[in-house]
Amino acid sequence: MDASPTTEHSDPPVAFVSYSWATEEHIAWVTSLARRLRANGVDVHLDRWDVSLGNDIYLFMERYADTSARVLVILSDDYGPKANNRANSPSGVGTETTIVSSTVYNDLGGNRVIPVIPDSGTVAAEPVLPTYLAGRIWLDFRDDHETAYEHLLRDLHGVPIEAAPQLGPNPFVGATEAQARAMIRNDPTRWRDGRSSGLVELNLSENSGRFTLGGDDSSFTLCLDYPYSHINGKDGPKQVRHLNDYIGNIGLVKSAVQRPERLTDLAALPMSNRVEMTEPGDVVVMMNRGGYWALLMLDDVIFRKGMNGYEPIAIARFVIATDRTASLALDDLPDSLK
Repeated sequence: MDASPTTEHSDPPVAFVSYSWATEEHIAWVTSLARRLRANGVDVHLDRWDVSLGNDIYLFMERYADTSARVLVILSDDYGPKANNRANSPSGVGTETTIVSSTVYNDLGGNRVIPVIPDSGTVAAEPVLPTYLAGRIWLDFRDDHETAYEHLLRDLHGVPIEAAPQLGPNPFVGATEAQARAMIRNDPTRWRDGRSSGLVELNLSENSGRFTLGGDDSSFTLCLDYPYSHINGKDGPKQVRHLNDYIGNIGLVKSAVQRPERLTDLAALPMSNRVEMTEPGDVVVMMNRGGYWALLMLDDVIFRKGMNGYEPIAIARFVIATDRTASLALDDLPDSLK
């Protein structure tokens, strides 16, 4: 059954954009980002459409002092020097810095100002941050534009990919030493990865082969096993059986590295089997009962010495479409560490 969309209405988040007119390409990048954020429910204020002929530009900048609004500082090579030399070289950036920096210093633990490194070709390898933002975590669009954009959008809307889990009990209270050790060793969170993508090692000899990827409605509980009963050494067959007992639907794309075009339409794949057998290079396509899609690529199966002989460890990469689209491709999988 499809997950129901939220019907909760709230005031949209407000954000101002501070940037330097470094180049036409940079201005176009900033404008494009602001337009996209507005289309996704963020009330973005930008001088290009908020200040008309005859308006007071400084009055517009004074609105940056509103502590209920976020400020996106879009860096370029000239932004940091302009911000830091505002007394000797007045500019729009300098004026905005004077207004915004005081609100930051008054709330050192706050996060209203977000430094953003664009992929507009205007930032050196090591960007110069304004002094008042030293030590702040920035958002870098240069490595993966779409991932950075989703991160920014989620932060502005207050919708993290993984919310903080509930606080559990203290395992040492009311338990013997042996009980506490057993609880810690068998804590279910050991077999959960709340990220939307990553590289994982799955011990097929533990937790009945169950491992959960993702969080909330976009989670996928895998049920894997090693189809051979005896492992006497490190060179067992490299196969993993994938059971669809807790997901919804699964499908298999064999040797997808050689045939990536077969992933162009996930919904068209056969996904009626309960069991799929995978080898390194194969991709399991999954759709959970909430209508979310994910890819799981098996990279390798290794054998690690354990209490009961050699234990099979599946090394895999995964990615989840947290926007509930079926547009995933092999390029969306994280790089292998091999």
